[in-house]
Amino acid sequence: MNTPPDAYRAMAALVADLDSQHRRERAAYEQGYRDGHRSGWETGYGHAHYEMAGHWARLANHVRELARTRPYSELSQRRWDGHRADFARPHPNDRQRLRLAAQTRRSA
Repeated sequence: MNTPPDAYRAMAALVADLDSQHRRERAAYEQGYRDGHRSGWETGYGHAHYEMAGHWARLANHVRELARTRPYSELSQRRWDGHRADFARPHPNDRQRLRLAAQTRRSA
């Protein structure tokens, strides 16, 4: 099989162009890497914004709910059935409650 001389010239040109081919491939790889990194960064940044918006919405809802609750003094008054300092003192209804409990135990 005889190879025409033009094919030899074309092969020689390709071999001579090998270094510039490597430079072009490396430049294309680096550009693709930068583009992929930037794309990933933008995607991640978008996801982070979405997640933060969800967290802020829950926090804002929590703050709104807190604003609707009763003041601490009123909650403390309800919890301790008066002031907390008075909690250790006997309650006026304690004797009646004890009497009722004793009656139910006797009747049972």
